[in-house]
Amino acid sequence: MKRIFAVALAGVLIAAGATAAQAKSPIKSPSQDDAPKALPPLQKNFPLDQTFSLRDLNGKPVPSDLDVSFKLDGAFHASGYSGCNSWSATAYPQQNQHLLVGGFVMTKKACDKANQAIEQGFLRALMGTPAWDLVNGDLVIKGPGGAMRLVRSL
Repeated sequence: MKRIFAVALAGVLIAAGATAAQAKSPIKSPSQDDAPKALPPLQKNFPLDQTFSLRDLNGKPVPSDLDVSFKLDGAFHASGYSGCNSWSATAYPQQNQHLLVGGFVMTKKACDKANQAIEQGFLRALMGTPAWDLVNGDLVIKGPGGAMRLVRSL
């Protein structure tokens, strides 16, 4: 009987010791510091060495017979046709899916006012470090100068 009492007493003392240890270091309630951190959004890779054709400019469709194009190669040389002139520039994809485009080099052909307006809107949309995204295979570029949607072409 003494032996059973000793074992029971030892069990009570061990339990009491664990309770005392818990009292000295209380369980923390969840706080903002312990909350799981949100992961940053996944970064997409800019589609290099692919040609895209302009379909919408500032929410308006572009005539399908007007070829306005954009291509960025692996050496970060952007080029294409703006509806009136051929163009090129240096362009660098930036963090958070932005695009930094340098000064444009262009031919100086004259064209009608409608094509010239599309050309100016297209080039303006590439200025000011616009954001870009791939949406259902289309390249969408939005910035302070405008917005456009381009489709992959050959």
